[in-house]
Amino acid sequence: MNNFGEYLRAIRKASGLSMAVLAEQSGVSQPYISQIERGERGPSPEILKKLASALGTNYSELMLKAGYVPEELAQKIDQLTLLKGLHSEYQQATKRVEQADKELEAARAERKAAEHDLSWLEEMGRVTELMEFLSKSDITYKGKVLSDHDKQRIAGVVEFLFAEREG
Repeated sequence: MNNFGEYLRAIRKASGLSMAVLAEQSGVSQPYISQIERGERGPSPEILKKLASALGTNYSELMLKAGYVPEELAQKIDQLTLLKGLHSEYQQATKRVEQADKELEAARAERKAAEHDLSWLEEMGRVTELMEFLSKSDITYKGKVLSDHDKQRIAGVVEFLFAEREG
């Protein structure tokens, strides 16, 4: 019993709690806590549950330390706790991989758009005739694609502006 009392005292102090504060937060009387810590009295599972909550520690850990859980079962609990931790890490890693996949897909889409834009710019670099330029698709003005009608109107304005050069 005394080993548990020492253990309880250690986690209480590590939590920065006095016996009075632990008693207040747990609903277990200060004399009872003192008797447990001195090894004069063993706590019941109900008391351990109250203490675990106030100490912010695992109830099953207190049950093990107090001798309510056999060592073989405690090892299985440790293995289960380890597996839960690994499962949690696996879930987090899966989320990171899913996020990376989304970012990769977005980057691929950006690259494809950039390649299209580059191809279009290279093609436009070879065009020296304005009328040839106006025959290309995907020409925009203020973000809106020009229709064939729009292009015809632009060509008409350009022809009007430069009519004296043709004659």
